[in-house]
Parts: sequence; structure tokens; C-alpha cells
Amino acid sequence: MLRLFTFVICSFILTAGYAQVKPTPLFSPQFEHIALPELFRSIESTSAYFFYYDAGQVDSVFVDINLKDQPIEAVLQTALKNSGLQFSIDRLNHVFISKRVRVITVLAPSFFGDDKIHSTAFDSTTGITAQKEPTTRMTVENKLYEIGIKTNNPKQMNAVLTGIVRNARTGEPIVNTSIYIEGSNKIVTTDQYGYYSIGVPAGKHTLNVQAFGMKDANYQLWVYSDGKLDIELKEQVRTLKEVVISTQKVANINRIQMGLERLDIQTIRQVPTVFGESDVLKVVLTLPGVKTVGEASSGFNVRGGSADQNLILLNQSTIYNPSHFFGMFSAFNPEIVKDIELYKSSVPAKYGGRLSSVLDISSREGNKKNYSGSAGIGLITSRFNLEGPIVKDKTSFIFGARTTYANWLLSLLPDIYNHSRASFQDANLH
Repeated sequence: MLRLFTFVICSFILTAGYAQVKPTPLFSPQFEHIALPELFRSIESTSAYFFYYDAGQVDSVFVDINLKDQPIEAVLQTALKNSGLQFSIDRLNHVFISKRVRVITVLAPSFFGDDKIHSTAFDSTTGITAQKEPTTRMTVENKLYEIGIKTNNPKQMNAVLTGIVRNARTGEPIVNTSIYIEGSNKIVTTDQYGYYSIGVPAGKHTLNVQAFGMKDANYQLWVYSDGKLDIELKEQVRTLKEVVISTQKVANINRIQMGLERLDIQTIRQVPTVFGESDVLKVVLTLPGVKTVGEASSGFNVRGGSADQNLILLNQSTIYNPSHFFGMFSAFNPEIVKDIELYKSSVPAKYGGRLSSVLDISSREGNKKNYSGSAGIGLITSRFNLEGPIVKDKTSFIFGARTTYANWLLSLLPDIYNHSRASFQDANLH
């Protein structure tokens, strides 16, 4: 009885061990002048392999084969030699027969994209295919920004997040950028210096950043206390498929400030000018409700007001004489102007008590990334500007200068003015 029990246990162990290790099947084909489909059916009948092929490509192929105890790969290499046929075997024992082009049974490593790469490794000793963990490339979208100092103080419920939004290419601040916390009604916009400040509850949040002409950005935040987060946005060029013009009675409201007109330097340069010199004040005269006080003058009237009722600012500094050369040219170098704002009504209290309008002109801060410059020569004026970083990504400068050589115009006047001279030069450094 003990011998029988021992025999049963040993048999069970040997059977279990044999079941865990699956040996590679071997074949001993011995055929003379046999068609390939017949060889494939012979292999299928004695193994778990299954063949896929185009009958028109293999019916006319006959082989002579005499092998003993060889794996499937050796059998197929011998059978398909000099026939122009290729074979591929996947891990499910499917055999693909093709002509000239070999079938790939494994996906390329980059098939699922650059951010998640799936790859497999085949172990020939165990016959097991192991799949590697996908690797993820760190981007702004999936990076977690920790704001503030970690504390164990449960009383800290709200925090203030501040920072500056800049152009990733030039480093200049971006005005009127919308910043809001996803899932809440807290929305703020950046000022003329690109600065923002927003209240954020402690915890994990998604910060959405949007600006005109820039790619939207989402930041994953974990807020502990007050902190700072500077943001860089990349430029985006949008392609319009079509433009539809319709007569709709209901107009969209795109701003809440009444009586405010904004112009940037790109718009100013597109306006045709005399002698090729872009003029900020001449462009202002094209806006509704603004008229000139007279020919060859840089003054302007807004909705019936006089010229002395207008407040003109350059970087928050008052300009009392905004013209050069008898009023033919404005005192603002277009090369350093970033944008202008004209308040024709509802003037904010911070600008004082001017009755007619406020013209607020902002200059550029300069390129914080690279050095650059430009120059121009016109019929009566020449100009150049230079900009670049002093400390890269932190401090920059911009310098612009203009001069005129308009005396030749006076020579065209009657003799009494032939010996007169008139010119101007100006320079701006920021």
C-alpha cells in the first residue's frame, strides 16, 4: 500500500512538472516533390500551428525535404529556400506566408506616440513575453507645481498666487491674459506689466491660462500657502477655414470698459502714412469721435472737446508737447511703442479730471531672450532701435533714436525761406 501511494505521488509531481514546461515541438518531415499547401496541412495536423497564405502564390511551389527533429523555423527555412517566400510566426502560433515582403507581427515601439511607449521583450528560454511599463514625458500639462511652504497648520484655508505672464519667445509680459481656477468662478486678468494675483483655496487645483494669439496652458497646482508662479506662453498661429459675415441685431460684448479704444503697434504700422513714417497720433485720428485741430498739427479733439482737455501719457508720465517739426511728426517713436489706449468717455478716476479724453501710450520693455534691432531710412527721417537682455530672462533694455534731414523741403519754398533750417532729434531708453 505504501509503495502504491509513493508511486502515485511521484507520478503526480512528474506530470505537474511536465505541464509547467512546454517543450518546443519538433518535426521530422520527409517528402519528395510535395506541394507547399500539402506540407502546411501536414504540420497543422500534428501541432498547434495554423498557416495563413495566398493560394495563388504557393500552389505552384514544390519542395523536397528530409529533416529529423527540427523546430518549425528550420523546417520553413528549408522549405521556402530560393522560392521568394517569407514567413513570420506570432506568439499565438499563427504562421504568415508572404511573397518578398515579410509580415511584421509586433507593433513598432513608437506606435502609441512619443509620450507613452509600449514595448515587449521575448524570453527564448521561458517562451514568456514581458511588457515594459510605459514611460511618460514630463510636460507642463502633467507636472505638479507645489506652491507655498508645507505646513501642518489646518487653519491655512486660502492662499494668494501671484506671478508674471510672459512670451516664451521674447520674454515680454503679456497683457490682458485670462487666468482662472478650473471649477470655480475666480477669474483675473494681467495688467499692462503682465502681473496677476488670484486667491486660491489650499489643495489641488488646475490653473487655466488663456491669451489672444497664444496657446492655452493648464497648470496642475498643489497649494499650501501664498506663493509665486511665473508663466510662459507660446505663440499660436490659427488658420481660419472661412469667414462668415452676417447682419445680426445682437452684437457680442467683448469688453466691459465703455469708451475705450485699444491699438497695438501692428495695427499702427498697417495704416498708410506720409513719407513712410508711422505716426501714433495720426492713427488716433482715424478712430471714431476723434478729429484733428487743423492741417499739419498733431493735436486732436475728442467729441467736441478742445486739445488742452486731453491727457497724454507715456509710461504713466505726462507729455505736454506731443509733436515735432511744427506739428508734422509726433514725439513718439513708433519703434518702441507697444500699444495705446484712448479713453473717450468714462475716464477712470486715477487719471485725474480731464474733460475730454486720456491717451495712454505704453512702450516696449525689450527682448529678454536675444539681442535684436532694426533701422529705417525715409525721405525726411531716419530711425533705428536696439534691444536685448541685460540679465537674460530677468532684465532688458530698449533704445530708439530718430533724426530728420528735412532742410531740403525749405529750399522748395520762396526765396525768403531759403536760408532757414528746421530739424529734430529724439531718443528713448527704457
